Amino acid sequence: MKPIAVIDLGTNTFQLLVAQWHSQSGEMQVLAHEQRAVQLGKGAMKSNVLQDDALERALVALSDFKQIAMSFQCAENQIFAIGTSILRRAKNAIDFLDKVEYDLQIQVEVISGIQEAELIYNGIKNSLPKFWEHTSLVMDIGGGSVEFILFKSNQVLGKMSLEIGGLQLQSLFHVNSEYDPQIDQELTTYIQDALKPLDQLCQKYKPQVLVGAAGAFETLWDLENASIPLEERVIKSAYPLSMEYFLKHKVLVDQLPYAERVNLPGMKMFRASILPYASALIFQVLRRYDIPEMWVSSFSLKEGYWFLKQSQAHKSD
Repeated sequence: MKPIAVIDLGTNTFQLLVAQWHSQSGEMQVLAHEQRAVQLGKGAMKSNVLQDDALERALVALSDFKQIAMSFQCAENQIFAIGTSILRRAKNAIDFLDKVEYDLQIQVEVISGIQEAELIYNGIKNSLPKFWEHTSLVMDIGGGSVEFILFKSNQVLGKMSLEIGGLQLQSLFHVNSEYDPQIDQELTTYIQDALKPLDQLCQKYKPQVLVGAAGAFETLWDLENASIPLEERVIKSAYPLSMEYFLKHKVLVDQLPYAERVNLPGMKMFRASILPYASALIFQVLRRYDIPEMWVSSFSLKEGYWFLKQSQAHKSD
């Protein structure tokens, strides 16, 4: 089948996936996977106004992504773009989207938080080992929002989107652009209050596994496995995450100033500033709902959208 490209316009990171269906293996064949630290939401988390420099970075990234997709013979009408949290709320989002369509001929579909959760689940379920029977809570930490999906086998038990993303928390609690461990209690109280809408669902179904969707969870996995050379790593779409290593790295990441944190082996530069806030979110979810096991999936929103479009294309053939 022909390649399909999906661009995820995240609040912090823009991501590109170009892939095609490999009929012999019955799997997605990735042709290109790119990330750019656009930080579209920088300076906009409180004002809800996208800043000029962020808009410029966004247009450059989208132009580059389109060129990459077309270099893999991806047709223009098979390049899809999805907007999330910051584009749902920014006062000047429509002006930006109009410019993207006019300048680049890319039409961005801004999806709701619930649609985002559904697509994330669509990606996650295609990444986990077969016969996954655990009652599981999917957690996708974006820059603006966090999506949660509770499921068992192939049944979705509940889903929601909460506006407590990493960039959002950083905008509320940073001190001189740094993470200050002295705000831990204030941050914890804020997160606990924000998680209350999730309580009833988790108390009823008692998830056994937290499945982290890419992003900060992948960075935690990279930190855990930094000593293993890239060529020796086994490539999978989902991996278990050690609770012991998570707690160890949380303490380390919280204590280090940004200039040292960014140089940790395995740390991605564009994740370094918000990882303490993402780790605080993960820790509170694990503790609040007494979840004993954690996995990370390399699939998330863009993969879920790709599988949706691939399925639609297959039906139309």
